[in-house]
Amino acid sequence: MTDTLSSRAATEGTWALPLLALAPLALVRLFTEPSTPWLAASWGLLALSAVLMAVGWSTVLRHGTRTGGAWATCLLVHGAFVWNVIVLVRQ
Repeated sequence: MTDTLSSRAATEGTWALPLLALAPLALVRLFTEPSTPWLAASWGLLALSAVLMAVGWSTVLRHGTRTGGAWATCLLVHGAFVWNVIVLVRQ
């Protein structure tokens, strides 16, 4: 079993980098109409976020999670990721 009290356990910071990669996508989409180059860059940022989420999940699976706040941040990241995927696929 995993040790939930490990010093290497997943925290809110584990999910911060994927959330930061998704932030520009959401901000541009909310305030302007994305251009073609921006849509191409959006797919790159989305892929980066997917890789960072996979790294976060590997940390959770290997070392467990420390707090409920980490799970809340995890849900926020995954919700933002799904929202961005839906919006990009529809354009």
